[in-house]
This record gives sequence, structure tokens and C-alpha cells, in this order.
Amino acid sequence: MAKCPVCQAQLKKVDTMVFCENYKPVKNENGEWNNEGNCEFRITFANKVFGTLTPQNIKDMLSNKAVKNKKGDTIELDLSSQYFTKITFAKKEVEDF
Repeated sequence: MAKCPVCQAQLKKVDTMVFCENYKPVKNENGEWNNEGNCEFRITFANKVFGTLTPQNIKDMLSNKAVKNKKGDTIELDLSSQYFTKITFAKKEVEDF
């Protein structure tokens, strides 16, 4: 059982993300989501910049391992980021035009 790296509570998994049990999003009457819990930790499986993450990828990140995609980009856990991740892009080959 994995623990939240922010508050040490239990991590939970749903189809779209892994999140802290103390993260409690509630949709208000304006259609906006607010967290009524006391922890913000969550990582979604669908990452628009990096690509799709798997539950194993997130387990690896929680173990301080970087995950690499097909393009050579890496993603790792970064608790100082609002998205709790840091992406490092692979160097691209540049040719004269």
C-alpha cells in the first residue's frame, strides 16, 4: 500500500488518477471543482505534455525513479510543482534548413 508523499495518508486509484485519500474534490454550483480535503496530492494518468502514464509509472515515480516515454522525455515526482511532476524533454536533433 502506497503512502502519500505529502501527508503520508493512503493513496487511492481510480480510472483517471492516483490521489491522496485526503484529497476530496467537490463540484460547486458554478461547476468549478474545489478540494474540501486537506491534501492536494494527485497525479492523473493522462498527461497532455508527457503522454499517458500507467499505475506502474506512478509507483516508479513514488520510488524516486524517472519514467521515460518513446520520445526520450522523462517525468519524475516533484512535490514543489502544482502538478507534482517535473518533465525533462529529450534533446532534439537540429538540422540546417
